[in-house]
Amino acid sequence: MAIQKILTIPNPLLRQKSKPVVKIDEKIYKIIQDLKDTLKFQENPRGVGLSAPQIGKLFQICLVFSKKSKKILTLINPEIIWKSKEMTNPTPKNKNPYEGCLSVPGYWGIVKRHKEIKVRYLDEKNKLVIRKFSGFTAVVAQHEIDHLEGILFIDRILEQKGKIYQLKKDEQGKDFLIEVKI
Repeated sequence: MAIQKILTIPNPLLRQKSKPVVKIDEKIYKIIQDLKDTLKFQENPRGVGLSAPQIGKLFQICLVFSKKSKKILTLINPEIIWKSKEMTNPTPKNKNPYEGCLSVPGYWGIVKRHKEIKVRYLDEKNKLVIRKFSGFTAVVAQHEIDHLEGILFIDRILEQKGKIYQLKKDEQGKDFLIEVKI
């Protein structure tokens, strides 16, 4: 098991574009395994996706939790080839309507994302896959693909003129959100 440290802002690697994977070899398999081990290790908050840049590897590789199949999907060189016009607001069918990120710990916000997308990618067996994602899984896929472009969810909130919240605790230790002025 190779749990990696998740990079957090303001680490400059999080703002760089990732390189396409040219060949799926042992180096790439190790990155994928490190991503899986690191994602499984996350408890609070529980991660539902992770990208290679978040562990300091600038390759177009990300993991996405599929709510439908209850499996972690590996997307290599993912490309969104279709987006629905209908947008989410807030995150669909989730008890927590806010989007967050393991690389931006303690911050949350509402991000409008496409309700459905089609993604073309390679799987771990180097097989070309075109898959439609919808709802929560579409949100996670868009979030992780953004990471591969050096885009964070807080960037999306700011471009959409939304609000960013910080998680705090009251005197009883109960969580609450407070708006962050930017």
